[in-house]
Order: sequence, then C-alpha cells, then structure tokens
Amino acid sequence: MDASRNDFALITVMRRYFEAKDVANALKERLEAARKEAGDEIGRFYDPRRNALHAEDILEWHRLRKEMDELMSLATRWGRGGNIEDVADVADVAAVDAVGFLGTHAAAD
Repeated sequence: MDASRNDFALITVMRRYFEAKDVANALKERLEAARKEAGDEIGRFYDPRRNALHAEDILEWHRLRKEMDELMSLATRWGRGGNIEDVADVADVAAVDAVGFLGTHAAAD
C-alpha cells in the first residue's frame, strides 16, 4: 500500500477528530450531570449568558463541536479526492508518526 502525505494528513485529521470527540463527550457528560443535579431545563442551563458557573465549559463544548465539523469537512474533501495536506494544522504531518498506524510498508514511499 502506498501512502502519500495527503493520506498521512487524513490520519492526522481523524486522530484529532476522535480526540476532540472524546473530550467533547466527557465534557457533555459532566455538564449533563451538573444540569440534572441542578434541576435546570436544557435551554436555561446551556445558555452561557445565564449560567456563569458553567459558561466556560459550555463554550468549550461548542468550540470542540465546531472543530469536529471542520475536521470532518477535511475528511470529506479527502474522500472526494481533494488535497488536505495544505491545511496549517495538518501540514506538519510526519510519515514516521503514521507508520504505527499503517505499518512500515506504507511509509516506504
């Protein structure tokens, strides 16, 4: 299997996607537990202007979800044959980093 820098960029994108997803899910679980404990309705609790105690976490959850959308957009571009290695966060993809994921034969190119 031959892998290009563009393929390694996809690996980086998907790794970051799943990292962000794990963090977002954990954050959402903590927020939901706090919401249920407080007995607040969803709309009120998740409004950062009305919930100063959890505003930072709420805004971080939204930031993570936006990042996940952007990362999935990059993966979609790759899936349609587009180049994603030019993206700033992905440009520093090291082939060595992906060797463990794809195997040594993939980095031989």
